[in-house]
Amino acid sequence: MAVSNGLQFLHELHLKLKAVEEELETGPRLIKARENVLAKRQAEFDQAKAKHTDQRKLADQKSLQLKTNEAKLADLNTKLNMASTNREFDILKGQIAADKMANSVLEDEILDCMEQVDKLKNKITEAEKLVADAKDDVRKITEQVASARSGLKERSEKLHPAVAEAETVIPTDYIATYRRLVQAHGAEALSVVENNVCTSCNVSLSPQQGVELRSGKLIFCISCGRLMYSAAK
Repeated sequence: MAVSNGLQFLHELHLKLKAVEEELETGPRLIKARENVLAKRQAEFDQAKAKHTDQRKLADQKSLQLKTNEAKLADLNTKLNMASTNREFDILKGQIAADKMANSVLEDEILDCMEQVDKLKNKITEAEKLVADAKDDVRKITEQVASARSGLKERSEKLHPAVAEAETVIPTDYIATYRRLVQAHGAEALSVVENNVCTSCNVSLSPQQGVELRSGKLIFCISCGRLMYSAAK
């Protein structure tokens, strides 16, 4: 059972090292995910500001057009008062009526534009808050990852030599095969046998393999190739 116990200990160390390394890799991914959210919120904020600016420009343009039209109406009213013929009077009166109608429509458009400006201003405020919240999230996760990283690095640096020391349980004749398994499967290079079944692939051991495993011989699964061991009882 000494070999099985040694392999089980080695497997546990591999799994611990894998967990630590995954945490080290997860940190930057979490930061990147928060940064992506921030970039999206910033883009939405910039878009809201651009729309607000465009709407303000449109409202200003329409207001300027209204002033121009009102000046034109004033000129037409002057001409109306100075009309020398009924035909000229009727033409000017019709033009004034049409321009007043156009101005009425323009006034409604200006009001609509200003309403849109107010709505967009509110959206800018909301988007700005989302940007601030996203920046705070990035700051917090960055601090958390940085705080955890030193401890994780320390654990990783301790586990690597511990794994190397635990690997001495593997005879020299098998070390090359073991290295290939670790290269291919990482922490899952080893597999515990439960109820005479390899837990990595669920294939049953032959009676002969069961005997050899219990006798302390190193056995590789005929199905998945993992280095097998019996769980300590």
